[in-house]
Amino acid sequence: MSECLQTIHDYALRSIGIGERLLPRTDFTLCEQFTLIGSGLIWNIYFGALALFLGFFLATGLAVAKNSRHRLLRKPAEWFIFVFRGSPLFIQFFLFYEAFVLLPKVGIDINLGFVTITAETRWLTRAWLGALIVMF
Repeated sequence: MSECLQTIHDYALRSIGIGERLLPRTDFTLCEQFTLIGSGLIWNIYFGALALFLGFFLATGLAVAKNSRHRLLRKPAEWFIFVFRGSPLFIQFFLFYEAFVLLPKVGIDINLGFVTITAETRWLTRAWLGALIVMF
């Protein structure tokens, strides 16, 4: 039992960056396996909550724009809804994952003539961002 509590102490907060970055071993007990799987499942809860929160506001904004009398608001909202409602979720995952992986990891220089802006794209090349945007 003390070994199980030690595993919970070592791995419980690892998914949010607290604790050691321990390498996997081969001699796990059942309690240790549940703790390791549970610490990874926490990310699903984080992404799900964030997607629900942000998706609510996006959906509300799209609904208001779609019902607008202004054509410049209504048409982009209608096309956005048409494209995402009509395409399979797997294809959306693939599209966004590949789009973000193709970005340069260093950054993109935007030359405006009188000033050059460097847009950091390092965080956009992570796989979790593509998944988060598709869930959003």
